[in-house]
Amino acid sequence: MSRVVQIPDIRKVDLPEARQAIPHVHAYLRECILDGTLTPGTKLSQVSLARQLGVSRTPLREVLRMLQEEGLVEIEPNQRTRVAGLDPQELDDVYASRILLETLALSMTMGKVTASTRREAKRLLTVMRRAAKTGDFGAWFAAHADYHRLISAGAGESLKRQLETLADRTIRYIRIYQVSDPHSWQAAGDVEHARILQALTDGDEPEALIGMAHHLARTALRVLADCAPGYEPAAVPHAVALIEDGRPAAMPLTSAS
Repeated sequence: MSRVVQIPDIRKVDLPEARQAIPHVHAYLRECILDGTLTPGTKLSQVSLARQLGVSRTPLREVLRMLQEEGLVEIEPNQRTRVAGLDPQELDDVYASRILLETLALSMTMGKVTASTRREAKRLLTVMRRAAKTGDFGAWFAAHADYHRLISAGAGESLKRQLETLADRTIRYIRIYQVSDPHSWQAAGDVEHARILQALTDGDEPEALIGMAHHLARTALRVLADCAPGYEPAAVPHAVALIEDGRPAAMPLTSAS
């Protein structure tokens, strides 16, 4: 019998009921890919993976198919599976989409910011700062997501769902940024978050929208520069220029969003 090679850092999934295997395993593997536990290019043996997760191969195959549809894994004709590599075109497109939709949501939130909203936003900024200092990425991502949801709260439910999907797809890229710049990746973003909130509070829509566009663009351009230096970004600069009403965008590559 051939030796089964274990996949590092994969644990058994605690399943309340056997029939809940698919959603639980899907959520777990999806998070492992998004947070970098399973790095791009990692080979996923169905035999090893099923054994480590404590499930049969039938639900695992369905989970891998779901992850393939999300663009997170690649399944070759011979059924060999690996974590999808980083696609610079996808990164460019996803961040451009997020720039356009999140500035729209931010615009719809203008004039609806209460004292309670401001207090909660400031609290979340404090949580992010503390989490960044201690390296608690789970707490940082949770507070970061809550902050962006809070300042987009004026949007409709359909738009909010689209923003959630886009934000999920950018987690992998933010993690790359954090790894490549472990000491100062949060610094500029922290300043930008505060400036966006201030502009939102002041009712300064142009400042808020341009600030958000630049805030999101920097991560995309930094990761592209690091991981695909030969790729020429097109969608992200164009999206920023649209928000700036056609003015050329000048975007230093120094922030995580």
